[in-house]
Amino acid sequence: MAQILILDDELPLLQSLKIELSRSGHECLLAETGREAFKILDKDSPDLAILDVQLPDISGLEVLQRLRQEFPHVPVLIVTAYASVDTAVEAMKEGATDYLEKPLDLEELHLVVERELKNARLRDEVAVRRRGSQLLRSDSRMIGECQQLEEIRHLVGQLSQVPFDNAADLPTILIDGETGVGKDLLANYIHYSSPLSDQPFIQVNCSGLPRELIESELFGHEKGSFTGATQQKQGLFEVASSGTIFLDEVGDMPLDMQTKLLHVLENKRVRRVGGTREHDVNVRIIAATNQNLEGAIAANKFRSDLFYRLKVVHINLPPLRDRGRDRALLIEYFLERYMRKYRRPELKITKEVLNELLRYNWPGNVREMAHTIERLVLISEGNDLISPKFSSASGSDGGADRGPLSAVDLEFDFQTGDCSLQAVEKRLIERALAHAHGNVSEVARILGLTRGALRHRMEKWGIDS
Repeated sequence: MAQILILDDELPLLQSLKIELSRSGHECLLAETGREAFKILDKDSPDLAILDVQLPDISGLEVLQRLRQEFPHVPVLIVTAYASVDTAVEAMKEGATDYLEKPLDLEELHLVVERELKNARLRDEVAVRRRGSQLLRSDSRMIGECQQLEEIRHLVGQLSQVPFDNAADLPTILIDGETGVGKDLLANYIHYSSPLSDQPFIQVNCSGLPRELIESELFGHEKGSFTGATQQKQGLFEVASSGTIFLDEVGDMPLDMQTKLLHVLENKRVRRVGGTREHDVNVRIIAATNQNLEGAIAANKFRSDLFYRLKVVHINLPPLRDRGRDRALLIEYFLERYMRKYRRPELKITKEVLNELLRYNWPGNVREMAHTIERLVLISEGNDLISPKFSSASGSDGGADRGPLSAVDLEFDFQTGDCSLQAVEKRLIERALAHAHGNVSEVARILGLTRGALRHRMEKWGIDS
C-alpha cells in the first residue's frame, strides 16, 4: 500500500481518483488547493503525488518545486486540462516524472501509478543496498601485512586502473578460499577501490536462494509468468546497472542456471522469466566460492566454460592460520571495533588471553574471530577481557593445522550400541557440526555434500545447526 497525494480543484475528480486508487489498496491524501497540499506535506510524506497545474490559489508547479526540495525521490505526475508541449516541458524540467491529460483514462492512470511506484521501490532498494555497502567501506579494508595480502592489494590497485567504457567491459573476477576468510569483504574492497565506487554493489548468496526462485531473483520476471508473479520485476542484474554484482557461493548454482549465467557473460543481456525479449545489462561480475571448482567440473557439477569465463582474474584468499602476524593485527582491530560499538573503552586484554587467541587455529577464519571477540566483549565483566576457553579439540593446539575430521572420534559399541548406517550418519553429522562450530557450509565441504543435501539429512535426523 502506498500513500498518494492528489491535488486538484475539481472535487468530483478528487473523489473519483480516491475511489479508484483505494481499490488497489492505496491511501489517498486529498487537497483542493496548493495551500491544503502544503499543510499535508507539513505532516505527511507521500510515496507518490498527482498534481493539477491550474489551481485557484497557486500553480501546481509551486507544489512540485516543494516536493522536489523536500522529497526528491517521490514520483510526481502532472495532470492538466490545458496540456501543451510547453506545460509538459516546464513540468518535466521542474522534476515531474510524467504527465497525464484530462479527461483521465483510468486504466492508463493505474498503469502509470503502479509503474512509478515500482520504479521508486527499486530505486529505494538500490539506495538501501548502496548505503549498506557504504557502511561496510571502513570494515572492508584488508587488515593485514602478510605477503599474500600485499600481493592482493597490488592486484586490486592494478584492476582499478583498467580503462573501460562500461562496467560490463571490466574483467570478471573469481575469488576462492575457505569459509569465513572474507571473500565478501574482498569483493566489497575491489568495488570501492574502482571507478565504480559510486555505483551499486549488489551481493547475491547463490546457496541461499531457493532453486525455484534463483532465476527470477537474478534476471527478473514478467507479470503472470508464474504463480505469485503479480507484477513485473527487475532482476538483480538490472538493479545493479553500472555497478558490480557479487555472486557469492557460485559453486552452489544449479547447472541450468550456470548455462543462463554463461549466456549473460557472453552476450551482456538477460531475459526475464516469462519474457520474450532480452534486456541489456551493464554490470561487472565478481564471483566467489569455497569449493574446488575444478573438482566440481570433473564431477560434472560445474561448467568448465563458465569457470574459465569467471576466472579471467583469479584471487585466492589464504586461511587465517596461514597469515602469521595478521592474527594479532586482526585481534586488535576487532577488539577496538567492538569495544567502541558496545561502549566498553575500559576493557583490556591480558597477555594470557591474547596468547590463547593467538594459539587458536581459527578453523572458521576471520568470521569466527570477529564473532568470538564480539561475544567476549559483550560478556566480559570488569576491566579484563575474559578467556575464550577454547577446547583442545577446537583447534587451540599451538597453532597446528586443525587436522582431518578423523580427529573427531566416533566410537561405537558393536555389541550393544546402535551401529546402523543411519545412526553412524547422524553421529558423523553431529560431530562434524561441533567440529566446524555449526558452520553448515564447512560441514558440507568436509563431508563432500552440497549444502542442500546436508540440510536434507539434518532435517531427516532432526539435527539443529
